[in-house]
Amino acid sequence: MTSRPQRSEHFRQDMADILARRAEFPNAFVTVVDAHLTDDQQFATIILSVMPASAEDSVLEALKIYKRDIGKDMAKTLKLRRMPILNWKFDYTEEKAQHIEDYMEDLKRKGEL
Repeated sequence: MTSRPQRSEHFRQDMADILARRAEFPNAFVTVVDAHLTDDQQFATIILSVMPASAEDSVLEALKIYKRDIGKDMAKTLKLRRMPILNWKFDYTEEKAQHIEDYMEDLKRKGEL
């Protein structure tokens, strides 16, 4: 049996491959940052990074359109008996890092850092 971190990493990679094959995101670059499947396989959370951030709504719409295709590939690739309920979340790490960097630069300009 694989450990939980290994299982999560396999699930993340499989979801990234499935989205690359099955979904199209016009005018957006989408990356699967993380993914988790509950032990009972009823729920899955997939964390996406979307560039530009303004395309998040169109990405969610595309995911709704491709939901059936994603589910079929999940069933085949992951060999799941039941399709988990998918929850999509967005990763804002880069935006937060940019905000912190801008703040530090501002402090340096003011001579406070």
